[in-house]
Formats: sequence, C-alpha cells, structure tokens
Amino acid sequence: MYTLLKTRLDAMRISGNADVYAVKKALKEIRVSADALIGSCILSRSIDSRRGTPVILYTILAELNENMPGIPLLDAAPPETLLAASEVQLELAESRLKHPIVVGTGPCGLFAALALAMAGCRPVVLDRGKCVEERYADYRKFLQTRELDEESNLLIGEGGAGTFSDGKLYTGTKDPRAAFVLKTFADAGAPPEIRYDKRPHIGSDKLRLAIAEIRKKIIALGGEFRFNCSVSKAWIEDGLCKGVITADGEKLEAPATLIAPGLGGRALVENLEKSGVEYALKSFQIGCRIEHPQSLIDDRQFNLRGRSRPECLGAAEYHMVSRPGGNVANVSTFCMCPGGEVLNATAWSNQSVTNGMSDSARSGKFANGCLIMTLPPERFNSSREVRSFLTELERRCFQMGGGDYTLPAQDASAFLAGQNKLSKRGCSSQTGVRPGRIDELIPGELQTALRAAIRHFDRLCRGFEKEGVLIGLESCVSSPVRFLRQPETLMSSCANLWLGGEGTGAAGGIMSAAVDGIKLAEQMLKQKV
Repeated sequence: MYTLLKTRLDAMRISGNADVYAVKKALKEIRVSADALIGSCILSRSIDSRRGTPVILYTILAELNENMPGIPLLDAAPPETLLAASEVQLELAESRLKHPIVVGTGPCGLFAALALAMAGCRPVVLDRGKCVEERYADYRKFLQTRELDEESNLLIGEGGAGTFSDGKLYTGTKDPRAAFVLKTFADAGAPPEIRYDKRPHIGSDKLRLAIAEIRKKIIALGGEFRFNCSVSKAWIEDGLCKGVITADGEKLEAPATLIAPGLGGRALVENLEKSGVEYALKSFQIGCRIEHPQSLIDDRQFNLRGRSRPECLGAAEYHMVSRPGGNVANVSTFCMCPGGEVLNATAWSNQSVTNGMSDSARSGKFANGCLIMTLPPERFNSSREVRSFLTELERRCFQMGGGDYTLPAQDASAFLAGQNKLSKRGCSSQTGVRPGRIDELIPGELQTALRAAIRHFDRLCRGFEKEGVLIGLESCVSSPVRFLRQPETLMSSCANLWLGGEGTGAAGGIMSAAVDGIKLAEQMLKQKV
C-alpha cells in the first residue's frame, strides 16, 4: 500500500540528515511504526520562513507493508509521475533519420543530441568551442593572463553559458520532459536531490562533470562530437536547409539540421537573419549584478536574528520584484547565486559582461544576484541596432573597469546618491573590481528603475542598500530576437532547419532550453527523410 506523507521540520532544531529525520517524523505523525515502512522517496522539499522560524516542508511517498485504518491510500501502483526515483523515459518516434547535424552544445543542443542518439540517429554535434574540460582550463588561464580566447570562454564551449553559473534547474514549465532532464543530470553525477527540491541547483563544479558524462553517453549511443568547428551559417538553397557552412567554407550536408547558438552566438544569429530565416524583434532583459555578504542574506531571509545558520538550510536565496508604477519600469531579481561569485563572462575581446556562479556547496562569503528590467522591442528599429546597443554598453563597461576585464563597481548607496564610491574592498570576483559610475554606464530608464527597486528591496530585506555593491553590466540575459516556427513541426521558416534554445528566443534558462531541445528532436524524428 502507498500513501502520501506531509510533514514540516523546524530547521533550527535539526542536526544531521534532515531528509532521514523527515521520514521518521512523518510516520510518527500518522502513528505508524518504522517497521511498517517498506520504502519511501521524497517528492518535494522546500523552505518556508515567511512566518518567523524557517521550516522545511516535505511531501513523501511511502510504501507500507500492511493496511492501516484511517490512512488515506493511493492505488497499489502509484502514478509514475509521483515516483521521484522511477525511470523516466522519452517517447521517441521511430525514424530512419541518420546523421542529423546539431550545432551548439548548450542545454538545447546537448539534450536534442541525446534524444536523437537514443533514437538511433547517430547525430553529428558541432561546437565552435572546446570540450568542457579544456574550456575550464582556458577560463583559468584567462584569470591569470587576462588574455581572452573568443572561442573558449564562459559563454562559448561545451555546456553553454549555464555550465559556469549556478546550475539552476528551477523553471515555471510543467512540461513532463523536465523530469527526464532532471533524471539525466542526476544519472550523470548531479546531486540526487535535484529531483525533488523546489528550487534545484547542481553547482558549477558538479555541472561541468555532468555535462562531460552526458557527452560520453551520446557518443556511446553512436553520436559524434566535433569541437573547434565554427559554423558561420546554415547551408540554404531554394528555401531548403541542406546542412551548414563552417567558418573555413566547408559545407557539411545533413538530412536535418538543428542550430542552438546560445546568447554568445550573436554572429551566427545575425547570419541566420541575413539568410532570410524569418524572425521578429522581442522584448529582452538587461541589468547589473549586486553583491552582499551572504551572512546578511541568511539573516534576513531565514529570520535568524543573529543566530548561526543551520547547516540543513544551506545558503539563503532571494527572489524579489519592484513594481513602482507610473512610467518607471519593473525590476526583478534574476539568477541569484548564494555563496557564489561574480564573473566577467564575456565572449568578446575588449567587452565586459557579468554573470554569477556558485559551486554546489554554495559556501562562499558573498551572495550575488542580477537586477534586471525589460526593454520593449519597439525601442529599436532593427536587430542590428540592438546588437550595436549591447556591444557599445559592453565596451564602455570594459573601459570603465580599466581595460583589463576588471569590473567597475559602485556602492548601492552611492548609486542612489550619484557618487563615485566603492567602500567595500572585499569582493568575490576573481577578475577584481574598481570604482566605477554604474549609474552613468547603464541606460537612463534602467537607472531610474534600479533606484526605485533598490529602495523597495531594502524595505523587504533591511541592509540591501547599505551593504550592497553594484557590479558591471549584465547584457546576456535573453535574446532580443525570436525566430518564427511552424506550429505543428516547430521547424523554422526554412525547411529542414530547426532553431532552438536561448539564443533564438525560444527558452530562458537551463531547464527550458533542455526541454526545447528535446521537443525539437522529437519533431525532427517525425519528418520523412
């Protein structure tokens, strides 16, 4: 017999493994002996500190070995979707498709390639960057030399931009393919709790290892990877995509092509536009990082009131929105990295772009998040104008940082007062910070919106303004263009060409991009070849 158990734990009173204790407490609450438990799995875990002392909320699926009066039972065989430990499979259509090309190894491209490989298609996966192991080595070299490799950095290479972030997997999508994504990451070495945490994350240290394992699985299934292979454009003749053309002029033919360029693939996106693939301008986000002591965020979010943070909670996060009204834009917090560091994640020489990263332990002294606002498409006349706008901002950020990828920074209080001041010398960024006028760097509408947002967030989280430091420019948040798709086949306006992921305006984050890649692969498998 199966039953669902719900329980809540006072985080301030827990020592040891909270998950194990939760199962014991849940059984005790329904007056069932632990001896009656055959097995259990956690379906969800979340933290609630809205009413004072932080509590951990659990939903647990338990299998008991005897009927218990008064206990609501599930069917003898619970629905597979309830079982966090169950096998999650994709329903892949049979296809004679062989050797399709997949461009890009971010979440979209990687999971599309995995689905195609599972269907026996033996995909050919191309990436202008390097495998994740070499990419990580190039990033470490960049920190030492400040010499940027435009083909191997925090935006370009295996795993995409998300590999060097926090590995955040939470999403608003209810797509059942998300369960497959979580299981795939867990099977590849990611923490198993990503399958039931309300806000799952892997951490950059473990995510890059998981990415390499997924690549190995695709190869074992017959897939082929070609790194250091820069695709410049789709090979299109008479409205039909025949494959891709590399930067060296080589034509690679394929019966079907999927391109997932990522937000670092601006040149490839521009060439797709020039090739006549239909697209439209869309709204996109821009902002900057703000950093605080993690102890401040812990104290405010968990209502610790000076007490030490319980180990079972982990570093605290925040998620806030400012809606000032009038003509002032909304601002929301985005990509918050507890216990993390601020990165210069540029893919372009003499341009600076911030991002945030956390390892799995989230044990750093600082917390950082991005404060973003949305720019509407009608603000610009063309996609070229948008790219020029972003490039100019990134160049100004680079120069304001001293021209060596150091990031400009400004006290949040100085930002509000219009002063060039940086009083906090401690910082997480390995490229360092120097005083800079963030208020003069960013567009006027963002300046106004951030001033309202910082004041509002300080009311929600006391000390947000006083202890905060604004750092650099976040300009690779979302795509300013969206390529149009056919509703039934998800194919682009060009036959045999599928475009997906963040860089094409079809996703926003690791999970949604991965799900998008699977959906595109499913449609590719249905086409006659």
